Amino acid sequence: MRVMSAIISSSRLVVRPARSGLALPALALLAVAGLAAGCGTTSSGQQAAGPASSSVTSPAAATSAVPAPAPAATSSQPAQGCAGPASASLYNAPGISVAVPTLAAVQFVSARQGWVAGAGRVLATSDGGRTWTTQYAGPAGLYQVDFIDAAHGWAVGASGLLRTANGGATWTALAEACASIRSVHFVTPSLGYAVAGGSQVWISGGVPAAAGGGELLTTTDGGRTWKRVAGAPAQAQTACFSSPASGFVGTPGKVWHTADGGKNWSLAFTEPAAAAGVRAPAPDTTVLECAGGNAVWVLFLGYGAALSHAPYLAYATQDARNWHVLFEESYIESGARPEVHAPAGPGTYPGPFSAISPDAAAFVGFSPPVGYGVAPLELVTGSGASLTKAGDVGGISQAYGAAFISTAQGWVVGKNLQTGDYAIEATADGGRTWTRQYLIQ
Repeated sequence: MRVMSAIISSSRLVVRPARSGLALPALALLAVAGLAAGCGTTSSGQQAAGPASSSVTSPAAATSAVPAPAPAATSSQPAQGCAGPASASLYNAPGISVAVPTLAAVQFVSARQGWVAGAGRVLATSDGGRTWTTQYAGPAGLYQVDFIDAAHGWAVGASGLLRTANGGATWTALAEACASIRSVHFVTPSLGYAVAGGSQVWISGGVPAAAGGGELLTTTDGGRTWKRVAGAPAQAQTACFSSPASGFVGTPGKVWHTADGGKNWSLAFTEPAAAAGVRAPAPDTTVLECAGGNAVWVLFLGYGAALSHAPYLAYATQDARNWHVLFEESYIESGARPEVHAPAGPGTYPGPFSAISPDAAAFVGFSPPVGYGVAPLELVTGSGASLTKAGDVGGISQAYGAAFISTAQGWVVGKNLQTGDYAIEATADGGRTWTRQYLIQ
């Protein structure tokens, strides 16, 4: 089973509208860009930076092992009728620029083969993380990585879309679609889907989620050209497919399903309505990850924060018909939807999650009130019947990405807010103990 990458917001606290209408601190990282008309593009054919020379080994040796940036990976001008790529700046509030995290996303396709992406870099391992090699060093601020096997992968960021067909030995910069691509999900080396456009991009709880006008695109040539999926749900935020036929799209507060490759869509689930008198400025943002067949795991991200709590709510289904609640943020969310009565989730803020199978997933949260913050791990098994609080991720205050290949083995990337270091942490026993595999000071 392929493990999806996941990331969360930067460590900065920002102003975000609260459910009550008050301006309160909340975590968010978003890219601001407008939609453009037209959607034909061509591949750049330009090759991005190849592998760097140095390989990082043990945790002690993995300090500040980042090569000098390589030449920029450039892409050609889009075809006639398309606007060029949108601004590469990322924002955690309108007009306030922040950098992509140094280590922002992680994905493993097996117990040995994995990748980590972040600001100006892609790291790779072929031995389960004992050693990491820098494959890409350049200007791209990458916040998602998507591999379907050991050879074929894509990396998405504020400044473009990269593709590899040889496990990351070389990366090719692809021309942007007309509306800037926010996230991708590939099913085969040629067939893939993307969410593009949107007035903002929230990176607060998993796959980058477009807001305010996102649309679903598809490609049949590995991302060289893209076209809109006719009849797809409007306001797309995230999307994933378990096969060429079965897929899901998240829109504000809703999940849609297709069983015929996107020709027809049906509303599969609607988030429970808030209680009387509770008014949010907008429907919740929907983040989802497929898990094979018709199974999908969903995290709804609410608006606002209070007393170091930010609302979130998790659901899952194994057949796209029967849905069950997993957990919720225990302060704001429980007050907004008291009829849900869900167990408390991991942390007081949402974090990244990793769909392991139709029956299991790993969720990492963030609790800023605990000193400099901690990143609690919660394992969900039995299709949500069992929740195991596995403790905090060692060495990381705030997690940006998580990738688990089983309930025992997984990797988390993030930041130590006390020291400012970024690390890759690994567990082989379901989070009881952690091993630092890579460190950037």
